[in-house]
Amino acid sequence: MEVLSLLEKKINSLLEIVKGLKEENSKLNAKNANLKEEKAQLSKKIDELTQELESIEGAVVERSKDLDELSQEKALTKMVVDDLIKDIDLFMKKEKQQ
Repeated sequence: MEVLSLLEKKINSLLEIVKGLKEENSKLNAKNANLKEEKAQLSKKIDELTQELESIEGAVVERSKDLDELSQEKALTKMVVDDLIKDIDLFMKKEKQQ
């Protein structure tokens, strides 16, 4: 009888362990589902930010090209103005000599 009682206690103990493990498993499954949802949301946010970054990079490249063109135009304008000033100076010298 005592052996049966001891066996019954062990079985009850094992049943409690199984019950606890099932509860823990259920909680972990719920947490896993939440984490999967969070991962999906973060992946979507990453994709959105990546697209925004690519758009910004494209705009920066375009602006950089515009700046390069403006720098070239500035250099050309400076050369033309320098030549014009030299021509004016030469003209003024010739006028003074006459």
